[in-house]
Amino acid sequence: MEFFVVFLVSLFILMLLVIGLLFGRPPTYRPDKEYVLKLMQGVEDRSTTEQAWSLFVHTPITHDADLEEFRRRCYQLDQGEVDNIASGPGLNGYLYDLKGRNYVKQQASELQEFIRNAPLTVDF
Repeated sequence: MEFFVVFLVSLFILMLLVIGLLFGRPPTYRPDKEYVLKLMQGVEDRSTTEQAWSLFVHTPITHDADLEEFRRRCYQLDQGEVDNIASGPGLNGYLYDLKGRNYVKQQASELQEFIRNAPLTVDF
């Protein structure tokens, strides 16, 4: 009798797992432009966490080519590949030093201008 109860409970759990895998969707990272702008502005005012910034910088954005270009620029800064900017780690809660923060601030202003000039689209 115990075997039958354990079998039914295990079968129920496995069926829930199969249903979850069939009807669930895979986890994806799809940030929008406003979220990325908030991340970039947060580098300056220390509201962006290191984990959120690292996820943004190290995860390719496949759904938006323009946003991917901004991510690549930030990735190059993070890896020290930007010419004339030897950005180091920041102090007192900052992610980067002053040169790095100024570079990210410049990228944020470009992204803000890009968002402002983007055409209005409507999804039907």
